[in-house]
Amino acid sequence: MSNLDLFLAMEEGRPLPRAPNVSEVRTKVALPPSRLPGLDYALNPYVGCQHDCLYCYAPYVTKRPRSEWTNVLARTDLPLVLSREIKGKKGVIGLGTVTDPYQEAERHLLITRRCLMEIIPHGLKVSVLTKSDLILRDLELYRELPGEVGLTVTSISDALSREFEPGAPLPAKRLDALRQFSDAGINAYALVGPLLPVLEEKDAAELVDALVDTGIKWIMLDRFRSRPGMFHDIRSRCGGEIIGDRLESAHLRKDYKGLEAFIRKRCSETGLRCVDAF
Repeated sequence: MSNLDLFLAMEEGRPLPRAPNVSEVRTKVALPPSRLPGLDYALNPYVGCQHDCLYCYAPYVTKRPRSEWTNVLARTDLPLVLSREIKGKKGVIGLGTVTDPYQEAERHLLITRRCLMEIIPHGLKVSVLTKSDLILRDLELYRELPGEVGLTVTSISDALSREFEPGAPLPAKRLDALRQFSDAGINAYALVGPLLPVLEEKDAAELVDALVDTGIKWIMLDRFRSRPGMFHDIRSRCGGEIIGDRLESAHLRKDYKGLEAFIRKRCSETGLRCVDAF
């Protein structure tokens, strides 16, 4: 990619180009039970994620080496397996519980989209969570699905996003997606999670105000939770030693309860409902 193309990608808020590393894996079970509150089933079209967020908990939950997390496995047969399993099911499907269903691979593979089309005739609720404005492609499908649409927004700073979420669309893209879903009358929310230790009250206030401007009515708030080996893994990345030290230091000194209380107060003042995540 030329320097001009790289500059344009940054200016337009698109994810920076990453080496394609997607392979295929077969699906054994499409709808395993979910352990998350409020969700009956988990539906994950991919294993791994190209967003490469430094704070991602999923590699540690799935026991997959962090160094392999961006080597994405696409469950290309998932819609077919889902069509067989979904018959007679009732409840709520959590779409993207340990991966992002709208990461860049979805743009071409359409696994998530095909799964939504399988779910619609059965009337199950869907709770989807993503960091990508690619979800706007399927807005018309979500009009036909009961449930909720969530986009993760950890800050409104492009610099922080590029630092901590290098493969994800920039915050403005996600805020615009929330605005469009809200305007369409769809139950949309923002996940402010994890609550980044590097945020100060000023940053949190600007984030809440930006979310209010999208027209959504509620947010989920989730604290940053370090996992064993997480800071070591960050330091092991190319150029990661400084950011690993910075994140761990901020985590150790951060008054999370105080910052959470500040955000809840700001939400209350602006009419935005704030609930605990998971």
